[in-house]
Amino acid sequence: MTISVNDAVNAVMWRYRHNVARHVLGVARHCQAAIMHRLQSQCGHHQLRLGFEPYISLLARGDQRLSELADALCISRQAANQVIDQIESAGYVDRAPDPEDGRAKRLRLTRRGRRLVTDGTEAAAAIETVYCEILGTRKVAAFRADCTRLASYLGGENAANGETLAETAPLAATLPRLADHVSRELMQLTIGRGHPGLKLSFGHVLTLIGPRGGRVQQIAQAQDISKQAASAIASELEQLGYLERSLDAGDARQRVLTFTPRGRLLIEDSVASVEDMAEALAAAVGKRCWQRLSRTAADLYCGLHLEQDVFDKQNTDSLDAMAQRLRQQLGRREARALGQLLVAGGT
Repeated sequence: MTISVNDAVNAVMWRYRHNVARHVLGVARHCQAAIMHRLQSQCGHHQLRLGFEPYISLLARGDQRLSELADALCISRQAANQVIDQIESAGYVDRAPDPEDGRAKRLRLTRRGRRLVTDGTEAAAAIETVYCEILGTRKVAAFRADCTRLASYLGGENAANGETLAETAPLAATLPRLADHVSRELMQLTIGRGHPGLKLSFGHVLTLIGPRGGRVQQIAQAQDISKQAASAIASELEQLGYLERSLDAGDARQRVLTFTPRGRLLIEDSVASVEDMAEALAAAVGKRCWQRLSRTAADLYCGLHLEQDVFDKQNTDSLDAMAQRLRQQLGRREARALGQLLVAGGT
């Protein structure tokens, strides 16, 4: 049987969409974005960024030095300080003298920061309720336990310890850790396959380019970054030979980002890297745990209708698509109440 070039490309793109890394990253991004939306629209917290979460979570356990935060996050003090400066400017953190060292400072949550933690905990519980409506309570509880077990392993703890944390560690705490590990591990594995210029930031653009290409504005909105930042990343990828821009057939004012042959090779190599990573994680936490986590991540990814505008040919402005987005942001109960209110207002 002869396999055409188009069939081969389609097979790679299918694996590019249907793999555990994309599902974990997509669900983690949805979880964080949904919590962010609730904190901003319902709780009045502003100047928030997704990158603040691990710092706020660590400081919620107690005051820490900058060096302790940097070590916990496995980043440089300079990188940690840049984010802390932003969090401090937003009013969620301040610096106090260290009682053990008069020359040093300790970072601590302000009153506003402590309220953010409380509101964030409630928002995280509300998002899990939405997930329970999609999958069922028992399946979400098992997913939470499996994610906690894996996050504990990645954090250097043993699996048994991870199980004792399962009841207290919400998905909002574990999913970002898993997503961060997946992103870093895949980058290193794919670099080893002959792509030395890769950066973590490239994932903001590459993961949102489907068979019909991608648009900078849509990518920026989906990733909660500026249009300028998305365009700058796309330009770097063009210079490396992974992407090219062409006129949008549907709108001459827009340009579409598409993969070059080298870009398609990158996708093929990244998919192979996903399989290597999955094999290693399955060996670490147990095949049964890993398979259950992978299946549930896929079910939730599909149940939330994530990234359909990237891969499926549909009108994203249709009423069905709008209803799906409302359910994702509000949950079925609140979305239903909004629908009833709109119907009542139109009669």
